[in-house]
Amino acid sequence: MAVSVGACDAAALEHPHSTTSLPLITTTSALAVTTTSAGPLTTTPRSRPRPRLDDGSLGDQLTWVACRLLSRDQIRAQFGGPVSPATPTYPYCQWLVGPDAFLALTVEPHTSFQAATQYVTTLQTITGLGDQAIIANNRYLYFTSSGTSYWLLWQQVGDFSQLHTNQLVALAHDVLAHDPATQPAAAPVPGPPGPPIYFAGDSTAAGPEWAWDTYHVTSPQLRTLAEYEVGSGLVSPEFFDWSRHLLGVVAARRPKLVIYMGSANDGQDLIVDGTYQPVGSPLWRKAYGVRVGAIMTSLVREGSKVLWIGEPAMQDIQLSADMAAMDSVLAQQATKHAGVTFFNPGPVLNGPGGTYAATRLIGGQEISLRLDGVHLNMAGSIYLANYIAAFVKRLLPTPAAVPAAAKGVGSQIRS
Repeated sequence: MAVSVGACDAAALEHPHSTTSLPLITTTSALAVTTTSAGPLTTTPRSRPRPRLDDGSLGDQLTWVACRLLSRDQIRAQFGGPVSPATPTYPYCQWLVGPDAFLALTVEPHTSFQAATQYVTTLQTITGLGDQAIIANNRYLYFTSSGTSYWLLWQQVGDFSQLHTNQLVALAHDVLAHDPATQPAAAPVPGPPGPPIYFAGDSTAAGPEWAWDTYHVTSPQLRTLAEYEVGSGLVSPEFFDWSRHLLGVVAARRPKLVIYMGSANDGQDLIVDGTYQPVGSPLWRKAYGVRVGAIMTSLVREGSKVLWIGEPAMQDIQLSADMAAMDSVLAQQATKHAGVTFFNPGPVLNGPGGTYAATRLIGGQEISLRLDGVHLNMAGSIYLANYIAAFVKRLLPTPAAVPAAAKGVGSQIRS
């Protein structure tokens, strides 16, 4: 693991997992944003005789080993159930838990604790677990024993405050009861496909994921696997390699739609032909576009549609300029890939002239939508999720979907 930098150093919202007494917000106006895609929103990727991949490990046998270090019963004892079969989704083994959570485990032989944790910060030091152990700011439990490092991640939609230390430590002890060197590196039996939608990104995606799942997942056809990785992006794959992980999830879970929102940490120079290129420069745009385009190509090739969400203006002027540069590259790449739609949230969330705005006039009220100059707060997440829902309705039309209005969500905030 490496490099947790940029805008997303903490969880995205100020609310716990509970969804009681939350403010509600929608807009009843027509979708007031421009989309870019190759063809209409309902364009589907060209069919191929068979998927290119059939194993989410992407050939990494350590993900198979990780799948053999915990049992479904052990996970169920700590977090309830039902618990899905162990599934490699590079770089970890993943178990889906209940309707809206997952557990992930990575094993890294010959990796010191210092190497595994050098770019994260400690939230809690754990004693009595292996040689060293911490829970870090990305909510991972890192632990090391006999020269092998591990990390465990529990993530549940809307759960931004609890670290679940006792449960994770108990599972870590279960992991350490096995010697990974003696585990056969044989691929697990593939499980059934996952939820139809996979919603992923950095911490700016965490709030919209919660709002989408809470107010818009109204049928089995809209069930969603949600994941956010704090401090991650596309510029520093040595920290978290989204290009491979997205492909691993699609190969393993076969979602019909991938929603990705995760550019807030990508305002970093890129090395091009041995020299650093500043964000927004022509060579930077070209290099960043190559990365983005390769991901879009791989996801569409596997049979998924893609809704790629940009970032709104930020309070910091330079960061805001970086987001604008990235949004322009993303929009350009989306036009080159049939089956990919780009949604620029700027017209929805920004102020005049594309500037940062902490509030917006909705239903005659000035409503705060931002949390800290970067992330959306609860109301902002709900507001953006309604626009996301409009895109999903076009991309995955289903008669079973219940419109937000039918759920009693009005055109104003109730606090």
